[in-house]
Amino acid sequence: MKIESNLLDPEVTAPEAPIVFPNGMPGFEEVHEFQLFHQDDREVVGYLQAVGEPGLTFSVLAPESLNIYYEFTLTDEEQALLVLDQVEDLILLVIAYRNELGGKLKGGDELGVNANFMAPLVINAQTRIGFQKVLGKAERKITIKAG
Repeated sequence: MKIESNLLDPEVTAPEAPIVFPNGMPGFEEVHEFQLFHQDDREVVGYLQAVGEPGLTFSVLAPESLNIYYEFTLTDEEQALLVLDQVEDLILLVIAYRNELGGKLKGGDELGVNANFMAPLVINAQTRIGFQKVLGKAERKITIKAG
């Protein structure tokens, strides 16, 4: 499958089937198919490119690459949506984004790259079905391990 993207190399191709988000993602409910890839196998950051939407690309990364680990429970409906048989098939990703250049935090610190840790992408690697899990207060257990 050839990937069309306004952001990435126009010659990028994806050998695997797209990942289907049956409900879309918050703010992008009408977009259901995305292709996940890295431009370089050594990169930590990957890209989730909307199929048929060249202007919609998310930068994503595995939270464990930052020593961040999640613990939450999937509802029966979420498990059914993913067609999940075993938890080992799950992949968690977070969407990373860059703040506007030249921005400042309170106290004068420069803004940089952020990630949405409160709404990870949950993907079944076998069925290639995913959704964005928006964590409520009761579900928030994120562990940062010193490495």
